[in-house]
Amino acid sequence: MDIKGKHLVVAGGSSGIGFATAQHALEHGARVTIAGRTEEKLADASRRLEGVATLQMDLGDAASAAAGFKKLGSFDYFVSTAADLTYAPLAEMKRDAIDRMLAGKFWGPINLVQLGLPNLRVGGSILLFSGLAADRPAPGTSMVSALNAGVEGLVRALSVELAPVRVNAISPGVVETEGWSFMDAESRSGFFSDLATKLPVRRTGTPADLADAALFALTNPYLTGEVLHVNGGGSLT
Repeated sequence: MDIKGKHLVVAGGSSGIGFATAQHALEHGARVTIAGRTEEKLADASRRLEGVATLQMDLGDAASAAAGFKKLGSFDYFVSTAADLTYAPLAEMKRDAIDRMLAGKFWGPINLVQLGLPNLRVGGSILLFSGLAADRPAPGTSMVSALNAGVEGLVRALSVELAPVRVNAISPGVVETEGWSFMDAESRSGFFSDLATKLPVRRTGTPADLADAALFALTNPYLTGEVLHVNGGGSLT
């Protein structure tokens, strides 16, 4: 994995898996830009990641994305971990929550291809994120399942349509990130501990686990159209 001097852009890079991916890439000598909607979160991430560049851009909004890609210039790799997910029965879900989910997981990849593709250098690649709910839905995950499955279908189609540009996805299992902050600390700890006993690896995931997989998927020259399931064996339980 030689990414020294390469330009990696991480949408959603101010926290969680995106932050870990940016950090890992910086450690390997890449030039890294993290993009996100919130200036405050970007500033905080910048303080913690020495040498990172930031770009305020909402990938799910066409006007914001167009302006962002114009400022960004060329890049070698693009990762999108951006998502605003709500877990609730579809019949009860508010329309604004659905619209926010569509912006991140549906319109985001579309805007990336339609507006950002000209910025991608020859030999570069794109990495999107889906999730375990695409294959293992549960009550309250209808929209999440549909969007994750859509990402995986899009990746397969784009790998053919955009060839020789490589396009892949990662489907993570349960990863301990800020995204679980809606649960109180005790409930969260109990949930992770209980899940760990059911996974073949006997632990839940960390952002670093996914960052390793992300750099592999981005840089492997013979990998395209694939969904990497990085879930500690969660697909088997």
